[in-house]
Amino acid sequence: MILMITGTRTGIGKALAEYFLEAGHDVVGCSRRHATIDHPRYRHHEVDLADLGQTKKMFRSVRQEYGKLDALVNNAGTSSMNHFMTTPEEVSRKIFDINFFAVLNCCREAVKLLRKSTEKSSAILNVSTVAVPWAIEGQLAYSASKSAVEQLVRVMSKELSTFDIRVNGIGLPPVHTVLTRSVPRSKIDTLIARQAISRQCTTDDIVGPVEFLIGRQSEFITGETLFLGGVH
Repeated sequence: MILMITGTRTGIGKALAEYFLEAGHDVVGCSRRHATIDHPRYRHHEVDLADLGQTKKMFRSVRQEYGKLDALVNNAGTSSMNHFMTTPEEVSRKIFDINFFAVLNCCREAVKLLRKSTEKSSAILNVSTVAVPWAIEGQLAYSASKSAVEQLVRVMSKELSTFDIRVNGIGLPPVHTVLTRSVPRSKIDTLIARQAISRQCTTDDIVGPVEFLIGRQSEFITGETLFLGGVH
Protein backbone atom coordinates (compact mmCIF):
# COMPACT_ATOMS: atom_id res chain seq x y z
CA MET A 1 0.00 0.00 0.00
CA ILE A 2 1.14 3.56 -0.75
CA LEU A 3 -0.16 6.05 1.77
CA MET A 4 0.37 9.69 2.60
CA ILE A 5 0.41 10.92 6.18
CA THR A 6 0.60 14.65 6.89
CA GLY A 7 2.52 16.00 9.87
CA THR A 8 5.08 13.19 10.17
CA ARG A 9 7.98 15.03 11.78
CA THR A 10 6.87 14.36 15.37
CA GLY A 11 4.16 12.81 17.51
CA ILE A 12 1.26 10.83 16.12
CA GLY A 13 2.19 11.35 12.47
CA LYS A 14 5.73 10.09 12.99
CA ALA A 15 4.51 7.07 14.98
CA LEU A 16 2.01 6.18 12.26
CA ALA A 17 4.59 6.53 9.50
CA GLU A 18 7.07 4.31 11.34
CA TYR A 19 4.38 1.71 12.02
CA PHE A 20 3.29 1.43 8.39
CA LEU A 21 6.88 1.41 7.15
CA GLU A 22 7.63 -1.47 9.51
CA ALA A 23 4.55 -3.25 8.13
CA GLY A 24 6.05 -3.06 4.62
CA HIS A 25 4.13 -0.14 3.13
CA ASP A 26 5.41 2.89 1.23
CA VAL A 27 4.82 6.15 3.10
CA VAL A 28 4.85 9.73 1.87
CA GLY A 29 5.08 12.24 4.70
CA CYS A 30 5.32 15.98 5.08
CA SER A 31 5.94 18.76 7.56
CA ARG A 32 7.17 22.33 7.50
CA ARG A 33 10.64 21.20 8.52
CA HIS A 34 13.10 18.48 7.58
CA ALA A 35 12.42 14.77 8.00
CA THR A 36 13.08 12.87 11.22
CA ILE A 37 12.51 9.47 9.58
CA ASP A 38 15.21 7.72 7.57
CA HIS A 39 13.84 4.74 5.66
CA PRO A 40 14.21 3.58 2.03
CA ARG A 41 10.41 3.46 1.54
CA TYR A 42 9.80 6.89 3.07
CA ARG A 43 9.56 10.10 1.07
CA HIS A 44 9.43 13.42 2.88
CA HIS A 45 8.25 16.79 1.60
CA GLU A 46 8.94 20.08 3.35
CA VAL A 47 5.71 21.96 2.77
CA ASP A 48 3.45 24.51 4.38
CA LEU A 49 0.01 22.94 3.94
CA ALA A 50 -1.60 26.37 4.36
CA ASP A 51 -0.05 27.24 0.97
CA LEU A 52 -2.13 25.68 -1.81
CA GLY A 53 0.67 26.07 -4.34
CA GLN A 54 3.08 24.07 -2.17
CA THR A 55 0.41 21.43 -1.56
CA LYS A 56 -0.23 20.99 -5.27
CA LYS A 57 3.51 20.73 -5.95
CA MET A 58 3.82 17.96 -3.36
CA PHE A 59 1.01 15.93 -4.93
CA ARG A 60 2.52 16.40 -8.39
CA SER A 61 5.73 14.87 -7.05
CA VAL A 62 3.79 11.94 -5.61
CA ARG A 63 2.06 11.39 -8.94
CA GLN A 64 5.38 11.44 -10.80
CA GLU A 65 7.00 8.92 -8.45
CA TYR A 66 4.14 6.56 -7.61
CA GLY A 67 1.30 7.33 -10.00
CA LYS A 68 -1.32 6.62 -7.32
CA LEU A 69 -2.22 6.64 -3.63
CA ASP A 70 -4.12 4.01 -1.68
CA ALA A 71 -4.80 6.06 1.45
CA LEU A 72 -4.46 9.58 2.87
CA VAL A 73 -4.27 10.31 6.59
CA ASN A 74 -4.79 14.00 7.37
CA ASN A 75 -2.98 14.20 10.70
CA ALA A 76 -1.32 17.63 10.62
CA GLY A 77 -3.00 20.18 12.85
CA THR A 78 -2.52 23.14 15.13
CA SER A 79 -4.19 24.60 18.20
CA SER A 80 -4.26 27.64 20.47
CA MET A 81 -5.86 27.22 23.86
CA ASN A 82 -7.19 30.58 25.02
CA HIS A 83 -10.50 32.23 25.84
CA PHE A 84 -12.10 33.37 22.59
CA MET A 85 -12.12 36.98 23.85
CA THR A 86 -8.31 36.95 24.03
CA THR A 87 -7.68 35.00 20.83
CA PRO A 88 -6.62 37.32 17.96
CA GLU A 89 -8.44 36.92 14.66
CA GLU A 90 -5.25 35.96 12.84
CA VAL A 91 -4.73 33.07 15.25
CA SER A 92 -8.24 31.74 14.65
CA ARG A 93 -7.77 32.04 10.89
CA LYS A 94 -4.45 30.18 11.07
CA ILE A 95 -6.13 27.35 12.98
CA PHE A 96 -8.78 27.03 10.27
CA ASP A 97 -6.17 27.31 7.52
CA ILE A 98 -4.31 24.25 8.84
CA ASN A 99 -7.06 22.22 10.48
CA PHE A 100 -9.75 22.62 7.83
CA PHE A 101 -8.67 24.25 4.57
CA ALA A 102 -5.40 22.30 4.37
CA VAL A 103 -7.36 19.08 4.95
CA LEU A 104 -9.86 20.05 2.26
CA ASN A 105 -7.06 20.85 -0.21
CA CYS A 106 -5.16 17.64 0.53
CA CYS A 107 -8.35 15.65 0.00
CA ARG A 108 -9.03 17.39 -3.30
CA GLU A 109 -5.53 16.73 -4.62
CA ALA A 110 -5.37 13.19 -3.23
CA VAL A 111 -8.61 12.11 -4.90
CA LYS A 112 -6.88 12.35 -8.29
CA LEU A 113 -4.40 9.70 -7.11
CA LEU A 114 -6.75 7.66 -4.94
CA ARG A 115 -8.93 7.04 -8.01
CA LYS A 116 -5.94 5.23 -9.54
CA SER A 117 -5.57 2.86 -6.58
CA THR A 118 -5.63 -0.86 -7.32
CA GLU A 119 -7.23 -1.51 -3.94
CA LYS A 120 -10.91 -2.44 -3.95
CA SER A 121 -11.57 0.68 -1.92
CA SER A 122 -9.14 3.53 -1.25
CA ALA A 123 -9.49 5.65 1.86
CA ILE A 124 -9.18 9.08 3.43
CA LEU A 125 -8.90 9.38 7.21
CA ASN A 126 -9.15 12.73 8.99
CA VAL A 127 -8.18 13.38 12.62
CA SER A 128 -10.67 14.99 15.00
CA THR A 129 -10.74 15.52 18.76
CA VAL A 130 -12.84 15.15 21.90
CA ALA A 131 -12.85 18.95 22.00
CA VAL A 132 -15.78 18.71 19.56
CA PRO A 133 -18.30 16.63 21.58
CA TRP A 134 -17.05 18.01 24.90
CA ALA A 135 -17.06 21.70 23.84
CA ILE A 136 -13.98 22.36 25.98
CA GLU A 137 -13.54 25.90 27.26
CA GLY A 138 -10.59 27.74 25.76
CA GLN A 139 -10.66 25.71 22.55
CA LEU A 140 -13.36 27.45 20.54
CA ALA A 141 -11.47 27.95 17.26
CA TYR A 142 -9.76 24.56 17.54
CA SER A 143 -12.96 22.61 18.23
CA ALA A 144 -14.88 24.56 15.60
CA SER A 145 -12.24 23.73 12.96
CA LYS A 146 -12.38 20.04 13.89
CA SER A 147 -16.19 20.11 13.89
CA ALA A 148 -15.92 21.35 10.31
CA VAL A 149 -13.65 18.39 9.55
CA GLU A 150 -16.26 15.98 10.91
CA GLN A 151 -18.88 17.54 8.63
CA LEU A 152 -16.38 17.25 5.77
CA VAL A 153 -16.18 13.52 6.51
CA ARG A 154 -19.96 13.11 6.33
CA VAL A 155 -20.48 15.08 3.13
CA MET A 156 -17.31 14.03 1.31
CA SER A 157 -18.04 10.36 1.98
CA LYS A 158 -21.20 10.73 -0.13
CA GLU A 159 -19.57 12.80 -2.85
CA LEU A 160 -16.70 10.34 -3.29
CA SER A 161 -18.68 7.11 -2.99
CA THR A 162 -19.03 6.82 -6.77
CA PHE A 163 -15.21 6.73 -6.99
CA ASP A 164 -14.99 3.90 -4.40
CA ILE A 165 -13.16 6.24 -2.03
CA ARG A 166 -14.16 5.98 1.62
CA VAL A 167 -13.86 8.94 3.99
CA ASN A 168 -13.79 8.49 7.76
CA GLY A 169 -12.53 10.28 10.84
CA ILE A 170 -10.85 9.31 14.09
CA GLY A 171 -11.56 11.31 17.24
CA LEU A 172 -8.72 11.43 19.74
CA PRO A 173 -8.78 12.05 23.49
CA PRO A 174 -5.75 13.74 25.10
CA VAL A 175 -2.48 12.33 23.72
CA HIS A 176 0.96 13.49 24.80
CA THR A 177 2.03 15.55 21.77
CA VAL A 178 3.33 19.05 21.03
CA LEU A 179 -0.30 20.24 20.98
CA THR A 180 -0.92 19.18 24.58
CA ARG A 181 2.44 19.58 26.29
CA SER A 182 1.59 23.15 27.38
CA VAL A 183 -1.72 22.07 28.94
CA PRO A 184 -1.53 21.80 32.76
CA ARG A 185 -1.42 18.21 33.99
CA SER A 186 -4.43 18.83 36.22
CA LYS A 187 -6.55 19.72 33.18
CA ILE A 188 -5.37 16.63 31.29
CA ASP A 189 -6.29 14.46 34.28
CA THR A 190 -9.74 16.05 34.45
CA LEU A 191 -10.33 15.21 30.78
CA ILE A 192 -9.08 11.65 31.19
CA ALA A 193 -11.51 11.18 34.09
CA ARG A 194 -14.38 11.81 31.63
CA GLN A 195 -13.36 8.82 29.48
CA ALA A 196 -14.71 5.32 29.97
CA ILE A 197 -11.10 4.09 29.74
CA SER A 198 -9.46 6.22 32.40
CA ARG A 199 -5.89 6.53 31.18
CA GLN A 200 -4.14 8.75 28.68
CA CYS A 201 -4.26 7.68 25.05
CA THR A 202 -0.91 6.65 23.51
CA THR A 203 0.26 6.35 19.93
CA ASP A 204 0.09 2.56 20.32
CA ASP A 205 -3.65 2.96 20.96
CA ILE A 206 -4.05 4.86 17.70
CA VAL A 207 -2.18 2.78 15.12
CA GLY A 208 -4.60 -0.17 15.24
CA PRO A 209 -7.78 1.84 14.61
CA VAL A 210 -6.01 3.82 11.86
CA GLU A 211 -4.86 0.61 10.17
CA PHE A 212 -8.42 -0.72 10.36
CA LEU A 213 -10.08 2.42 8.99
CA ILE A 214 -7.80 2.71 5.94
CA GLY A 215 -7.56 -1.02 5.32
CA ARG A 216 -9.59 -3.74 3.66
CA GLN A 217 -11.31 -4.77 6.89
CA SER A 218 -13.37 -1.55 6.82
CA GLU A 219 -14.43 -1.55 3.17
CA PHE A 220 -18.08 -1.14 4.19
CA ILE A 221 -17.48 1.82 6.53
CA THR A 222 -17.61 5.43 5.36
CA GLY A 223 -18.83 8.77 6.68
CA GLU A 224 -18.07 7.86 10.29
CA THR A 225 -15.88 9.40 12.98
CA LEU A 226 -14.65 6.84 15.51
CA PHE A 227 -13.82 8.24 18.94
CA LEU A 228 -11.29 6.42 21.09
CA GLY A 229 -11.34 5.94 24.84
CA GLY A 230 -15.09 5.87 25.40
CA VAL A 231 -15.68 9.61 25.38
CA HIS A 232 -19.44 9.64 24.67
